[in-house]
Amino acid sequence: MKAIEVHEHFKSKGTWVDWNNTCDQILWGDIETTVNGIAVCWTTNINHLKEAKNNNCNLFVCHEPLYHYPDSSPDANPGEYSKKEFLEKSGLVIYRCHDFWDVMPELGIVDSWSEFLGFDGEPSAKARFYNAHDLPSGTRLKDLVKLIAGKVRKFGQDVVNYIGDPDTIVTRIAVGTGAITGFRQMFSLKADVLLLTDDGTRLWESAVWSIDAGVPIMLVNHATAEEPGMINMAKYLKEQFPVPVHHIPQGCLYRSLT
Repeated sequence: MKAIEVHEHFKSKGTWVDWNNTCDQILWGDIETTVNGIAVCWTTNINHLKEAKNNNCNLFVCHEPLYHYPDSSPDANPGEYSKKEFLEKSGLVIYRCHDFWDVMPELGIVDSWSEFLGFDGEPSAKARFYNAHDLPSGTRLKDLVKLIAGKVRKFGQDVVNYIGDPDTIVTRIAVGTGAITGFRQMFSLKADVLLLTDDGTRLWESAVWSIDAGVPIMLVNHATAEEPGMINMAKYLKEQFPVPVHHIPQGCLYRSLT
């Protein structure tokens, strides 16, 4: 199989993507490359790229961009230049799968996050990037925070920040992922507790809103919220293509010292 076949497969399935205006594309390498193996990871940091190479994977499927500031000087941004130097010698092909996988039904970023947290079944309410789930009767905020914290520890996240009275009874949670956890839209799903990501909100703004509105919020790392979806992407690709698929864990980008 050729690298371009993965892109063509996504195009054939992703009717919800504007394929004339999407970031889902090959970011590096020759689209006609014969694929030996596929590596799947949330980002393309240099260690992930080396792991892919060491596992004989020459197609690297990521969710986030390859570069953030590719035009800056080497002195200002040495990481981008060292990555480019590695790629020039690597023979890797980098493909970004973002818009297709964000809202892929059941397996994509949004639905995988809900399932991972234990919110099974059809959401009580839904928007493009958010799910809302009804909670068991009598659920206290502190019990919900403990539940979330216990789940995300698997991905190396050792702290879940929250705002609200820990004894508040909550009845519906709205969960979001990525850099777009708009708390106002999530609240419109008739949720009385919101699970945001650190890249998806300006914390001071959502914090003040939370206090004034009396609506508790919780906060996890962007990468943490999207790791379940990346695990499912690797499983999906393994079912679709006749080459080895290797998932490279990302997990929480930060550690906490208390």
